[in-house]
Amino acid sequence: MSNRRAWFLVVPAVIGFAWPAAARAERVNEADYFATVTDMIAELAPRSAHGAIAIRDTYRPYIELLALNDFDAIATGLATGGLVPLPDPERFNIRVRLEGASPIGEMDIAHQESYISARAATIGCLLDVASRVASGPIEVTSLVRHLDYQGLLRASNANANTVVPTHALGLAFDIAIVNTPIETVLELEDVLREMSDAGDIIFIAERQQLVFHVVPQRSRLGWYSDVYARAITGQPWPHQATEAASLTPGVTAAVSSVQPLPAWAADNVSVDLPISVHADISDDTGTTYVTLLGEMLSSTWRWIAPWAVG
Repeated sequence: MSNRRAWFLVVPAVIGFAWPAAARAERVNEADYFATVTDMIAELAPRSAHGAIAIRDTYRPYIELLALNDFDAIATGLATGGLVPLPDPERFNIRVRLEGASPIGEMDIAHQESYISARAATIGCLLDVASRVASGPIEVTSLVRHLDYQGLLRASNANANTVVPTHALGLAFDIAIVNTPIETVLELEDVLREMSDAGDIIFIAERQQLVFHVVPQRSRLGWYSDVYARAITGQPWPHQATEAASLTPGVTAAVSSVQPLPAWAADNVSVDLPISVHADISDDTGTTYVTLLGEMLSSTWRWIAPWAVG
C-alpha cells in the first residue's frame, strides 16, 4: 500500500469524523472515498490559492468596518438586521451540523442558535449554492463567528490563523466534504467551480478541515441580498445575476460596530500574499461606480441605479 493510500485510511481518525453513513449505505470503499476526496482537493489547490488571494484583495479594506468583535456584536446584528438567521434549512436542501465532531458554534454551544446566521448576502449565496445540488443536502459546519471566538479556535484550526476573518465579517460559510456521499461531494465541486467561473463566489477547498470555504464575490453582494429576500418570501430566483448585481445599496441605518482588529485575527488567507485592492467596478456599458457594501451596515436599504451613483 502506498503512503498516499495509507493516509486515506487514517484521515477519519485524525480529524475526528466517523466514516460517512451515507457512503457505507452505498457500499463505497472507505479508502476509495478518501482517495477521491484527496485527489479532488489536490486538483483544486491552484484554484484555492487563487481564491485565498482574491478573498484578501477583495475584503481586507472592510475588516475594521465589518468585523464582529464579540458575541454581543452578533446579538446586536441579529436584533437590528445586520445579520439574519438561516431560514428553514431542510426546505432549502441544507443540513446544519449541530452535534458530533466540529458542530457549528462548537466554542459557544450555549449560544449555538445565534451562530446559524450571517449577512443577508451570505445566506442568499448559501441558498443559491444549495439549490443547485440535486443529489442531496449539503452540510454547513460554520457561518458567522466573532473575533473572540476566532481566537479560541486558533488552537485547533490552522485555517483560523490568517489575515482576513471572513467568518467574523459574516461573509463566509463552510460546507462539509466528509460526512457527505461522494456523489454529492463531486456535484458540489462542479457547482462551486461553475459559480466561481461565473464570478459569483470565491471558494477554497480546505485540506485540513475537509470543507469548502465559500465567500460571495463583492460584485454579487446586492444580487445575493435579493436572493435572500426572495427566498424568505417564497419567491423563486434565477440562477444568474442580472442587472440587480450591478446596483449599489444605500445605507439608511448603521448597525455594525467599528472595532480594531487583533493582529492574530484571520481565516483562510496567508499573510504573505500580495495585495491589490480595486475600489470600483464597471457595468457592461463602461460606466464605473463604487461598490459600497452598504447592505452590510443596514437594517433597511434601498436600491440606487448605477447612473445615480456618480
